[in-house]
Order: sequence, then structure tokens, then C-alpha cells
Amino acid sequence: MEMKPNGLTVARDSFHLSRRRLLTLAAGAAALTALVGCAGPGVGPASPTPAPAPRAPAPTSPPTAQAPAPTSAPTQAASQPAGTLTVALVADLMSLDPIGTYLLNNGRWQDNVFSPLVWRDPDLKTVSPPAGFGLATSWQYLDDKTLELKLRTGVTFHNGEPFNATAVKFTFDRLLDPANKSPQRSNYTSIDHVEVVDDSTVKLRFTDVDPVMITKLAGYGSLIVPPKFITDQGAGYFGATAAPGTGPYKVVSYGKDDRLVLEAFDGYWNTQKPRLKQVIYRIIPDEATRLAEFLSGTVDVLTLAPSQADAVKNAPGRTVVEVPVPTVSGLRLDATKPPTNNLSVRKAIAHAIDLATIIKTNLRTFGRPVGIWQSTFSFGYDDLKPYAFDVDLAKQALKDSGLALPLKVTYDIAGNSTLQKEMAATVKDMLDKVGIAADIRLNEPATFLDNYRFGKLGNIVPFAWGGWTLDFDNTYDLMYHTKESYNPSYSNPDVDRLLDEERQTLDQSKRKEVASELNKIIYDAYLDVALYQNVYVWGVNERVKNLPLPPDERLWLLPVSVTGSGG
Repeated sequence: MEMKPNGLTVARDSFHLSRRRLLTLAAGAAALTALVGCAGPGVGPASPTPAPAPRAPAPTSPPTAQAPAPTSAPTQAASQPAGTLTVALVADLMSLDPIGTYLLNNGRWQDNVFSPLVWRDPDLKTVSPPAGFGLATSWQYLDDKTLELKLRTGVTFHNGEPFNATAVKFTFDRLLDPANKSPQRSNYTSIDHVEVVDDSTVKLRFTDVDPVMITKLAGYGSLIVPPKFITDQGAGYFGATAAPGTGPYKVVSYGKDDRLVLEAFDGYWNTQKPRLKQVIYRIIPDEATRLAEFLSGTVDVLTLAPSQADAVKNAPGRTVVEVPVPTVSGLRLDATKPPTNNLSVRKAIAHAIDLATIIKTNLRTFGRPVGIWQSTFSFGYDDLKPYAFDVDLAKQALKDSGLALPLKVTYDIAGNSTLQKEMAATVKDMLDKVGIAADIRLNEPATFLDNYRFGKLGNIVPFAWGGWTLDFDNTYDLMYHTKESYNPSYSNPDVDRLLDEERQTLDQSKRKEVASELNKIIYDAYLDVALYQNVYVWGVNERVKNLPLPPDERLWLLPVSVTGSGG
């Protein structure tokens, strides 16, 4: 990690600012976090600088990780939490239920309320509990299909209920129950059942080998919930204000399309205690409104569109931070809807797009070109080049399609996204030049993602995916396996077979071979036009201190404090 003058930290290996890009506060402070998680269609700008090379494959034998003492985090001097931090969210919460979603919007508050079993370090290089914020103190594969975890003792939920092995079993039973329709369920179906050994020990018994399970346990599905409270209140309780977890902050109120309010939990189990008295997540879908509130001081932290960076650059007491993240953004082409069900049409669209111009103009150079839907953070990444910008090749592909010109396609975007609107206009002009007429349709932001998932949108849809497991398995399974959550239409038996095959081995070299084969199939089929690896551009008020800025797109607020009055 690298510490900036006002205490904001970024992962050293994944954050490289040029001199031109370092925007420094007049007061001497220089300074997003995010989720390696799924980002819905059209999320975020992208990275202009090289991210680190893919991590080496994991050992072929099941790993063992041992934790230090459960309270190994630095002891904080006794003090009462103080001050309020206000964070802007771009959309309303899909759910207060940890199994109800794993979008970035939820990742920015959930870890502060619900603790995961496994803690991922801010530099993303290891999955281990040294920081002391995960609920498992150690884990070990007893065999290829049995994972044993030792749990922290003396931990309570916000409602006073004890955390124990029964709570872990309840959480996963609930997640895996098809009746609960969790969009995360497919990531955990390798778990046959959870066995309670004693109050502080559980065993995950697998029906199939799962080579990515430890990383998954650092994500959304392993946010543990209190069984008695949920059973007593019923499944719908997360729609109310109560949402008990074991994290440093507790939910005190939620107003739909308005705000989520958290307060410090004085019973938090770690030796490091919350420094903020209150955290307010304001739900502000309109980009211009978010920026205005940030500049006026009623919002402390927000993500910025690339076009907004200059406005913040010159504002006193504000700074801009760029953090390359695992998210890849691009365009999904529906291979079942005419005319994009024609391979030659998809090929024409891909080669008609001038990516260099998009990165320079729409992203203000905040973008790193990629050719596949994997970032350089991800295991399974291959350096396949973006489709070449070639107008003649695109025109020839249209002729090869055998369809009459000009060809009409629909291009759906979320109506509240300035970046999506700008990019759609740019892409439309490029498609016009080769004989494709794109009808840009604005969609209601609140229903855009679900309409995409259910196949209700058109030929071209902007999309972004973070790959929160840092492994091709999560991304490709949900985007390309038949009938999975973010695959409304595509089906290929060879792709399904390969995805199933890679989940049957802990041999990472074999999994890498499968990833390369999948990359080539998807690339040659022109199913998508992956465009760029994202960088999140954050605006931060100088009153915010010690805000971690790892590239996994989650906001972890335990060490954060504020000075003076603000949002």
C-alpha cells in the first residue's frame, strides 16, 4: 500500500499516476474504492496506465492459510467515534439483503455492516486474515472436497445474537436455497452442505471441486447474517431498517431512493474501532447533481465521470484520485436478435469502432485498451488485442452478411449516464460510416439491469464487469454459460463444457489452458466488443482522512475519520 499525504491509501502495485495526472490540494493533501464484483451495464471510466501482470497460478494442491491472533489489527487509542461522512451512490440499493445483489453499489456499504468469512488484503495479492477483519481465523482443505474453517469467538451481531458455526451454516443454506433466487447462488453451487463441527468450526462439503472457493469467501456470498433474527422476522426483514451484521457500523435507517444511514457499533469485536459516528450514503442518480453537492460540501466522497475531473481539479479543498480496477467495460452484442444474430454483422460492428478515439475523447484518456472481458488483474487474462479499427474490413463484413443496407440496430443505454450517452453518440457516428444505423434508446435506470438480464433490451448494450473473484471463472460463467444470470440469450455447448471442466480441478495450469481456449472461442465469435479496463475517478473532500483506496472497488470505512463539518 502507498500512503498519500492526507492518509488516503492506494495499492502500490496497481496505482500509477503520471505527473500530469497528480492533482494536489493547495493545503498539501494529495490523494475509490471499488468491488471486485459485478458491475452492471455501463459502470465507470477506465484505466490509462498499465495494471500489474496476472498473478501466478495458485498451487495445484489445496492451500492452507493460517491467521495470526484474532485481534491482530493495530490497537486504536480509546476515543469516541465522531463526525459524519457522506458518500454519494449512483443508484438506489437493489436490496439490503446480502444475498440479494452483488453490484458495486452495495459493495460500497455492505462490508461495513456485514463481515465476510475471509478478508482480502487491500493490495489484492493475498487472501488471508492478517488485518483481522474476517470471521474465519484459519482454513484448510482436508481433501479436494472438504474445506474446514476455524471461526472467531466472542463475536456478536448488532442485535446481540451470537456469531457462531450455526450462523455460517444458516447463511449458506439460505444462499443456496433456490426459493430465495439469489443472483449469487451460481457461484456457490459446488457446496453440497455446511457441517457444524462445534461452535467455532465448520466444514464446507463440496459436490464438485471448486478451485476459486477461498476467493469467493472474501466476497458477497460469505457475508454472514443472524439466523434467529431472520427466522423470527421473515425473509422480508431486509426491506426494513434493521439489517444486523457483525461489522463496525450498523444500519439505523433506509429511505428508498433517498439514503442509507449507518452508525458506529460500539460492540464491534475488533481492537480497532470505528472512528466515524455516522455514515450517510446519499442516493443521487443524476451526475450533475452529485457533482454540485460534492463541490458545495454536502457530499464528501463520490465517483466522477471523466468529463467532471477538471471541475474538481480546480476546486479548493477537493482532490481527484484515479485507481485502476479489475472492471472491464464494453458493448455486448446479442447473438440471438436480428441482425446481430449474424456473425458478419457482429464482426462489422467490432471493426467499425475506433477505440483510440473513444479513449481520447469520451474517456479523456482514462482508459486502457483490452481485447477480452478480463482485466490484467484476473487469472485467465490473455493479451488478445482489441479488434482492429478497419472501416474497409467492416464494410466487407456487412456485404458478407447478405443483408440489405443500411442495416438497423438498437442500442440501449441507461438514461442517467452522461458517459453512456456520449459513447453511444460516438459509436453511432462510427457505425453510420460503414452502413449501420443505430437507434439509441434511453432506458429507465432503475430497471435497466434487470431488463438486460431478462433479454428485454436490443442488439447493443453497454456493460461492465468487475470479476470480483479476480478469476475468469466468475466472469465467464455468469456472462457466457447457458441461462446464467448475466447471459440472457447466448448458448454454446463447447463453452458450457469448458466452463464445467475448469471447475473440476485444482490444477491451475489446466485451468489456465481452459481460459485461453474460452478466450479464443469468445473472441472469434464477436460476442462482445470489450473496450477498456476501467479506472475509477474519485472526488474526495480534504476533510476525509485515512480512506483506503484499493482497486477492488469496495469502501472500507473502519480507519476513516473526518475533520470539521461537512456532508
